[in-house]
Parts: sequence; structure tokens; C-alpha cells
Amino acid sequence: MSQPTSSPQYGPSNPSPAEHAAMPTQRFGAVIQLHPEKEAYYRKLHAHAWPSVLARLQASNIHNFIIFRHQLEGKTYLFNYFEHHGEDLEGDMQAIAADPETQRWWKETDPCQIRLPDAKDGENWSPMEMLFLME
Repeated sequence: MSQPTSSPQYGPSNPSPAEHAAMPTQRFGAVIQLHPEKEAYYRKLHAHAWPSVLARLQASNIHNFIIFRHQLEGKTYLFNYFEHHGEDLEGDMQAIAADPETQRWWKETDPCQIRLPDAKDGENWSPMEMLFLME
């Protein structure tokens, strides 16, 4: 995640990381760049997402998974958002990563994406900081 230009401010409309982790619904957002020459293929993949991958996400308590596209200064970026409604985020994420169909899906989608410099080792998408929450 890129370094904030100011310190986080937590309050009723921006829960602290500990408060967020304790919520029944945890929300996450991330960003990545999209290869321009792969955009049509990426769109096609997501217009016809594989049922087995969707089933794995649902089995891992992932809901409201959304990917947005935005053009900025001649580059295309993807922003994702999802909610986790389970009690074991780490275990659910490990189950997704270990799933052979999801791994096969990532072999199709990963070449379409350009990792940002602040992405953590072993991760493609860069997490975004939550600044506001209204439920």
C-alpha cells in the first residue's frame, strides 16, 4: 500500500483496523493496472466468469465482489471491492489460493495485469486504505 500523506483518522465513520477485523462484514478494496492490449480478453473472461471460481469464492464467504475500470493519465486501472462474511479470513483466502480452478483462472487473468510498485510480495493487487464507511 502506498504511504499515506497524513495519518489515518479513526472514528464512527472510519473504523480502526482492529474494529474492522471484528465486524461481521469486512470490506476490502485493491488496485492494479491493466495491460491495454489485454483489456478485451480480460473483459471477456469476466463477462463469462467460470462457475467453479465463483463457487469457490462463495464457499470462502466472499460476497459483493466487484471490479471497476478507470482510465487515468492514459493508463487503465482496475479497482476491486469485496466483502468477507466469515470468521476466518486467512483460512478462507488460503482455500481460494489452493483451489486448482482458481489457480487456472489466475493463469488467464494475471498476464492481463500490471502489478503496482507497492504490491506485497506474492500478491498482484495493491490493497487500498478504507477512509469512510456508512452501513
